[in-house]
Amino acid sequence: MKAAFIYEPFKLEIKENVRIPKPDKDEVLVKVRAIGICPSDVRYYTGEGIHKEVPYGEDSYGLLGHEWSGEVIEVGSEVENVEIGDYVAPDSLVPCNNCRYCRMGLTNLCKNKKFYLRGFAEYAIAYGPNAYKFPKNIKFEEACFAEPLSCVVNSIRIADIKPEDVILIVGAGPMGLLHTQLAKLSGATVIVSEVIKDRVNMAKQVGADVAVNTVEDDLSREVKELTEGIGADKVIITIGNRVAIEQHIKFVRRKGTVILFGGTAPPTNISIDPNLIHYGEIILTGASDHIGEDYRIAMRLIIERKILLDPLISHTFKLDNLAEAFETVRSKKGLKVVVYP
Repeated sequence: MKAAFIYEPFKLEIKENVRIPKPDKDEVLVKVRAIGICPSDVRYYTGEGIHKEVPYGEDSYGLLGHEWSGEVIEVGSEVENVEIGDYVAPDSLVPCNNCRYCRMGLTNLCKNKKFYLRGFAEYAIAYGPNAYKFPKNIKFEEACFAEPLSCVVNSIRIADIKPEDVILIVGAGPMGLLHTQLAKLSGATVIVSEVIKDRVNMAKQVGADVAVNTVEDDLSREVKELTEGIGADKVIITIGNRVAIEQHIKFVRRKGTVILFGGTAPPTNISIDPNLIHYGEIILTGASDHIGEDYRIAMRLIIERKILLDPLISHTFKLDNLAEAFETVRSKKGLKVVVYP
């Protein structure tokens, strides 16, 4: 098969005649039809985010690819939920179901979680119970949104959005746009803050009530007008940028919630006046990964076409052009980038 390898930052190679992996008894072999690029994929490519499960070198085949969908080719002897020929979008996260976090239902925070990655290849292995089927009227490009959408489902659940809430979403990249749509499905009024003009327009297209280009317009005025001057009920910061975090925390109301959804790379420190949190009783929290139920909800949203996905795909590439695809994401050209192995 054809697969991507990486030997050092930026040194990517696409090899042919790579051995097709053999699924274990609880696994399935999937022919990868489409895979989305996550910012973590780009950080791995640039050397900012090394992953212990996929070291650089000859063991790096398929890289960290985890936003993929495809067709089942081979099924392990103990797998009962899928058959050869089924279309699936596998959940890459496999918790131990035994540690204290798992017993609390927080499987996304599992101390011993494993990941089924390596999707930047013609074939990949998935954990059988996590291979979620979808009907053949759903495109592979749509199905590979299941993993990022499940992370957004987790974020929206943490935010506990009410229909009367005013939500400020910071960033109108793919994750910000998915947040926008789920917040609207929850009944909220949504304000989007963004600095790239095309992304501002896309936020409006997918349902934002107000989308503000903060380079040109006054976000503070818009927030005050929609909240009777007290600030947004929830602020969800979808980009890992220190300045963006520090600037947008101030837009939350007293007793409101701020969610840090985007990780920062490299790690950084932020400066916050603790009195803002103390006297305002502000909740500052994070949202990371997803639990199994989040993934199932994401699949249902995709299958029932509750979320606009096609407009979010701005670029597609063949696997041979993976380096160009990574550079496209890195330069913030367009939105979601999808690769066809």
